[in-house]
Amino acid sequence: MSGEETNASAASKYYDDADVADFYRLVWGGADIHIGRYDSGEETVAKASAAMTRYLLDLAGLGQGDAVLDIACGYGGTLRLLAERGCYPKGIDIASACVDEARRANRAAGLDGIITVEIGDFHGIESASAAWDAVICQESLIHSNARPRVLSEVFRVLRPGGVFAFSDILTRAGAEIALVEAAFDRLGVQADATPRDYRDMAVAAGFDILHAEERPHDIRTHYDKLAARLARPVEGLNPGAAGRIAESISRWQKALAGGHITWACFVARKPGPWRRSPIP
Repeated sequence: MSGEETNASAASKYYDDADVADFYRLVWGGADIHIGRYDSGEETVAKASAAMTRYLLDLAGLGQGDAVLDIACGYGGTLRLLAERGCYPKGIDIASACVDEARRANRAAGLDGIITVEIGDFHGIESASAAWDAVICQESLIHSNARPRVLSEVFRVLRPGGVFAFSDILTRAGAEIALVEAAFDRLGVQADATPRDYRDMAVAAGFDILHAEERPHDIRTHYDKLAARLARPVEGLNPGAAGRIAESISRWQKALAGGHITWACFVARKPGPWRRSPIP
């Protein structure tokens, strides 16, 4: 399948856009561009985003010595948290702007000798089979028009007993699709996958589901905080872009308030006896 058919080309174009990069850097926090975990509601977007990443890594049981592949690594925040845990992380991303920033941040953290980051497409992962102890993917499958293919690729590159920890923004069962489509329009993605669909796709790919959890409160809080920040001028962010993004986020808030959009995380295991992979 081509990049146009899988939507990889559109995803790359979106994240390589300078205004989008400025928004993620200046408003979202610039390291973990993921939905945050809000236990008190007082957390900043950046701290909450890192907290949710830690939560997902804890659910997957990742730690010392694990070889972990992040198949949509963004700016590399998850890779650096994995390195802090003693893992051997590698990241791929479809967008050159993300790869460049991840490499820069890794160097700044003194981790460029531990973490490898490359341009890559999760529809065709450039890796040997059974090479990784774990694979991570946070809020990125949403960009694919061929999600079963991605799950099949993840299954292939995992060793027997390895885990796939993934999260995404999803459509609630029974949602008013027009509201979801209005929210998703800025991302250029389809509004058609529910948490049940993700479970079914993972099982069809061969996985056993170890954990599945929806956290709609977190994504509602997250977008409310983004909206509040964009209500004030953001130094360094193009005002026109800020206005367009704020208008888009208001559509997200409407769909989220009505319960039409949710966030969910999953941990899935490739069946087979556990054996640690050699470092790829």
